Amino acid sequence: MINTLTELYSSFDELLDGISEICKKCSYYDCMGYLWLLPDEAKKLLDADIELLTVNNGINFINPFKAGEEIDIERFKPICPWFKNHLCRIRSLRPLVCRMYPLNFAAEHDNIYLVLHLDCEYAKINKGNKNFQQKATDLFRQINTQFFQQILNSYRLVNNIIKFPRGPNRYLKLANVRQINLKIL
Repeated sequence: MINTLTELYSSFDELLDGISEICKKCSYYDCMGYLWLLPDEAKKLLDADIELLTVNNGINFINPFKAGEEIDIERFKPICPWFKNHLCRIRSLRPLVCRMYPLNFAAEHDNIYLVLHLDCEYAKINKGNKNFQQKATDLFRQINTQFFQQILNSYRLVNNIIKFPRGPNRYLKLANVRQINLKIL
């Protein structure tokens, strides 16, 4: 059972072992957009003097805007300021949304799905790999129900304010989160 962020981070590091080598060769800027944070992650990043952007008094993101730059929340997918030369400069502090990429959540109607983003080179390699997809789904099944609910609650807050002016992301649905954990609301 995965009960803590540290355990979850470790599980994703194991599942996505080798992704960094593929990222170095990739031309797609995956480290972009508004990178949302869980409450504990926001505190940890603030303690490390990493600037956050807070929306609606509680949804935290890594601040994608450069110091002195005008804040434009309508900007489509700004690149993370900590991403340089296909490397994360805050790798040990990177949040869940970064650690789980190219896995993510996607909402459709009243459902939330675990998805694999198809623009990522690592995802392109694994989109037909049923073993990888099963391991990814199983990882989420191992998350303590209450902890998983907290993660999904943060995702829902983010999903309520995001928009995709150029259409939704391209992804492969792996599972409805209700199928992953039957106790999820």
